[in-house]
Amino acid sequence: MYAYLDNTLKHLNKLIKQIDRYYGEEKAVDILDGLTYVTGNETPKEAAAWAVQVTKRLEEKIEEKASTRIREECACVNTNKYSAYNKKYFKELREKNPNEDDYLKAVAAFLSGRPRIGKNVELKNKEIVTYLGERRNCGCFVVKGGWEKPPSKTWCRCCQGCLLSVYRFILPDKRCNMDIIKTLATGGKDCIFKTWFE
Repeated sequence: MYAYLDNTLKHLNKLIKQIDRYYGEEKAVDILDGLTYVTGNETPKEAAAWAVQVTKRLEEKIEEKASTRIREECACVNTNKYSAYNKKYFKELREKNPNEDDYLKAVAAFLSGRPRIGKNVELKNKEIVTYLGERRNCGCFVVKGGWEKPPSKTWCRCCQGCLLSVYRFILPDKRCNMDIIKTLATGGKDCIFKTWFE
């Protein structure tokens, strides 16, 4: 048995909820028609084949900005306002570093190497750049071991959502933006995300 069997079903349920939230139940049924068959017992290859079809359907039926939001909200790991990042760590770093540039450097150093964040995090031109680490295969929990790389960066937006759920607490009074610099889906050997605030 696979230890992560139910990740596919959990992901489907999140996806249905988010499409329904943005477009309504009827549109969710239309977009996912024929793709709600997963039970959580799929092999990695079966889960990966399902994910390819989901990605294709989202790209065909939803404009990119909306599909990005939906995929971000499907994040497997989602940090909330009660997390230690928000309640403790970022507040402590801010108290020690009243200057915003110094604070962002301290945050990048603090996040670098943390589980579920990345192998390396650095500040470049007021943007936080996160490197998940070089790998040969996609580390997505939904399809782990099922493919070498996602079919497109649309699937990677879920991973972006995991990071975004933490990073939005860095400067809570500013809008947190994140985008993909490169991932395995775009031909990179590392998955790299940039974050900026406005």
